[in-house]
Amino acid sequence: MSVYQRQGSPYYWAEFWIGGVRFRVSTEKTDRREAVTEEKRIKARKKAEIETERARNAEYGGKAPPELGYLVARYWEEVGQFHAASQTTWTSMEWLVDHFGASTLITDIDADKIARMVARRRAVKIHRDKDTRRLVETPTDSVKNATVNRYATEPLRKLFVRARDVWGYSIRSPKWGDLLLAEPAERVREASPDEEAAIIEALGGDYGRLFRFMMATGLRSQAALLTWPQVDLINEAVRVRNKAKDGQERWYAIPLVGAAIEILRECEGHHETNVFTYAARRDIGRVGDEGYRKAGVRYPITDSGFRTEWRRCVTGTGIAPGFRRHDTRHTVGTRFLRATGNLKATQKLLGHSRIETTTRYAHVLVEDIRAGLSVLEHADARNAHKNAHRTKKKVE
Repeated sequence: MSVYQRQGSPYYWAEFWIGGVRFRVSTEKTDRREAVTEEKRIKARKKAEIETERARNAEYGGKAPPELGYLVARYWEEVGQFHAASQTTWTSMEWLVDHFGASTLITDIDADKIARMVARRRAVKIHRDKDTRRLVETPTDSVKNATVNRYATEPLRKLFVRARDVWGYSIRSPKWGDLLLAEPAERVREASPDEEAAIIEALGGDYGRLFRFMMATGLRSQAALLTWPQVDLINEAVRVRNKAKDGQERWYAIPLVGAAIEILRECEGHHETNVFTYAARRDIGRVGDEGYRKAGVRYPITDSGFRTEWRRCVTGTGIAPGFRRHDTRHTVGTRFLRATGNLKATQKLLGHSRIETTTRYAHVLVEDIRAGLSVLEHADARNAHKNAHRTKKKVE
């Protein structure tokens, strides 16, 4: 029988099949005859919904309608969750869904709507509420163009491209070049020896040790936060986790030399698993709580913790104006290339998959230009002297 009573429920329930799908729903009726009548209504309504859905799907070759919420969920499942900064990807996509609406069709998002989205994103900072865990917008006038491009326009462009090229939806992409905001030319920022020494002193022993290791190897801050299984002091090398690509982890090895080896030796015995740690200065939190820190005990340095320490000790004190953590990598790449003249070796050191990426570290600095001009000036002077000497001999 299609209408039945369910244990623990005062109502009659209906059970039926439509197109190979079984439905079990409450009729919300306590009288059997009324429940049978209600079952017919429910069944007719479900049939109509299924037919409407099929007709709608037929517009997209039998696929689900390209609603933004659906596409973002699929993008996350197939690609986003495997990104190196997956949480950043999720936050960017979540904001786009909040802005446009989960049920909005991507085919309805045209250049005008994207331009309005860009204008909106330029005017707000995004953070997550600690209690509700929902994204919250705070008005501001300090959002950089690069931030809007990286965390709003580019994620939306990637969604458009995947929906069109991989999932087979018929989508007209806008002219993304007209929608991306102009960014300043790539900055050249290399630490001077005095700045390097000042940063090491300001960060102190533990965080300064991590900075010294980054300056000795050219590793990103996240990649430099090694575990001991990655370190091979016998063969003097470390295995480094590179940025993931297409959802696949990538690793590369770099050799270690004197300074880097000495730093790793300093870290031996500090922690069973993590290489770089810090000693808590005071008790933090309640005993037994997650995140509790006991004064004097060593805990692994995290990238977010290092960012906070950098902001407090370096950015906040102004000892190296405009120098960011990632500029340590730029500094090492530039110094290595200047010393060796070997672009391919620099590529291997920095773990770049494309040589074009490495060329960004091959900036010719003011000092290099001055040195080159000096060489040219001396060469011109020597040639002028030789020519004058030859002319004098001919005259004689």
